Amino acid sequence: MTDNVYTSDVTVDSASPSQLAESIRLREERIADNIDELVGRVHPKVLATRAANKAKYSVVEEESGSVKPEAIALGVGVVLGVAALIVGVSGRSKRG
Repeated sequence: MTDNVYTSDVTVDSASPSQLAESIRLREERIADNIDELVGRVHPKVLATRAANKAKYSVVEEESGSVKPEAIALGVGVVLGVAALIVGVSGRSKRG
């Protein structure tokens, strides 16, 4: 087994201390940039905006800006279902 530790294009065996230090510094910068990007992706405000946009585009057609017919049908179905539930419950309480 070899003791080579790969850091960019240089190995511990062939690099000078200054090359290794520079390689480590560059890797730390890349890691810090990656962490900053990940934190930005999971920030609550970003997640809420992304969810709101996804919900909006699932209901509204992008080209025309009008509401999609299937969204209207779903809304009407929900209203009718709730109305039927209310009528059913109120009918039972009057009989009983």
